Amino acid sequence: MPCSALAAISASTPSILRILRKVAAGTGSLRLAKKSHARTVILGFHHHPFICSTLISAYSLFGLPTLSYLVFSDCSAPNIFLWNSLLASFSNNFCHCQVLTAFYNFRTVSSDSPDGYTLAIVAKALTELLDFRNGSAIHSLVKRLGLVSDIVLSNTIMVLYFKCGHPDDARHVFDEIPVRSVASWNSLISENINLDGCKEWELVREMQLEGLKPDGFTISALLPLCARGDSTCLMLGRQIHGYIVRQELRLGSELHVGSCLISFYCKFGAVTIGKRVFECELRRNVFTWTAMISGYVESGQFNDALRLSYSMNYVDGIIPSDVTIVTVLPAIGSLAALDNGKQIHGFSFRHCLNAETSVNNALIDMYSKCGNLVSARNVFDDELWLKDAISWSSIISCYGIHGMGEEALFLFKRMCSLGITLDHITGVGVLSACGRAGLVKEGMVIYSSMVENYGVIPSDEMCSCMVDMLGRVGQLEQALDFINSMQFEPGSSIWGALSGAAASHHNHEIQHLASNFLIETEPENPSHYVSLSNFHASFGRWDVVAEVRERMILKGLRKTPGISWIDVNELLTGYEDTLLHIPKLS
Repeated sequence: MPCSALAAISASTPSILRILRKVAAGTGSLRLAKKSHARTVILGFHHHPFICSTLISAYSLFGLPTLSYLVFSDCSAPNIFLWNSLLASFSNNFCHCQVLTAFYNFRTVSSDSPDGYTLAIVAKALTELLDFRNGSAIHSLVKRLGLVSDIVLSNTIMVLYFKCGHPDDARHVFDEIPVRSVASWNSLISENINLDGCKEWELVREMQLEGLKPDGFTISALLPLCARGDSTCLMLGRQIHGYIVRQELRLGSELHVGSCLISFYCKFGAVTIGKRVFECELRRNVFTWTAMISGYVESGQFNDALRLSYSMNYVDGIIPSDVTIVTVLPAIGSLAALDNGKQIHGFSFRHCLNAETSVNNALIDMYSKCGNLVSARNVFDDELWLKDAISWSSIISCYGIHGMGEEALFLFKRMCSLGITLDHITGVGVLSACGRAGLVKEGMVIYSSMVENYGVIPSDEMCSCMVDMLGRVGQLEQALDFINSMQFEPGSSIWGALSGAAASHHNHEIQHLASNFLIETEPENPSHYVSLSNFHASFGRWDVVAEVRERMILKGLRKTPGISWIDVNELLTGYEDTLLHIPKLS
């Protein structure tokens, strides 16, 4: 029957099978798929398993799992391959609950046993749902059916256990695999890095002892780990770079290796080397470009980041993604390049990125730093995107930066009334607004409420805002008492806020105390020594000034001059502050 049916279709309409295969491969259109579907119904072949399977796959590619299910429903006796096609359609379109429902129906009405492909799809859905109990049941079914040797299935179950917080069970699954593949080791290594980042190098050695070579995915997991560490990790990262070159991993399909390598060097401040890696990439993609832009932003080279973001389209023909937009907008905000920001905003709108929460949050922050409060509020008020806690914190900070404390407080109260979760970022925004507007009483109430009623753990930045708020109105003793009452050691931002406030109110005793604590907290920061030197110079204590300067020289510290950016005829130009500030002598 199957062969005769296919022959009949081929004889009557020889193009239908070819069209269906084309559509299922993703090279056709939805209109073509529907026309072919209608033609098979007219010919009476829409019940045939092969036709149904092809149509299910086609509708799945177009994001229409409901139509896939309707095609499936036309089959009176679906086999395991049709069930797998339906499950894959739901899974590929993130309908994880429907995957479980379809699998339950399959187990209820079908006499076929699930194969490894079936259970891998179900395990993936359970991973997304973090369903450990049913995941364990699927694992037991795998053992009963003798599918432990299915590497793809075992890898999926291993990831399920890791995501559900059961690493010991995941390792047990790994140990049960009779012949492990590189993919098995990659899953184990990457998930161990996510847990603690301590065992991965030992796992890499074990992997090599089994005769397996790390591939691009292994390297992509290890390089971000190297970027978190010290000089030893820098050495390991360079060794990995050598391995990449010897194995030519960047020349194949492992395109994430190049972006991870660029990010690694930029994290250590070696932007020049990162740029060299970027320029040597034979097949740059959006991840590679975004990694290089991010490296420039993190190193403070904002003009280079902006220039590179404009280059990616006309050099490599690559369209920036939402991540690229979010990466470059902070550079625009730091440069106060409002016209460039508007261009990026227009680009995101034209490419349908205006519904992305992360993009809109970055736009609010950019407009705020560029001084365009109206545009920031317009982005926030747009109802086409879903706002999160960061969105509210950004707009609250925006009003705070511009000295509109009352409006910031109104938005904060509205945020609380909507039941949006508060965090320390929200606290920094609203407390900073209260400080700039002189709303000390309101700020004290908000701080106490966030800690006691909302369970927000005070961060260094939140406490710094409190000290700054009290210091602005001259309540320096209260600010010092607040610091002494903190449950953790105050950081440089807290002592810096106290030092600045004390200098503004000419409280030399507290200023000297805060300056000394600043140096103790960050002994390698030259700005703290310069501040202490200027403090003593204002009193004519030149011997102490010389001593502080000598300490800077012995430590090899030198204050980096600041740069001011201005827009001259649509060209961003930077000027260093090279003026010498010489104290007057009496």
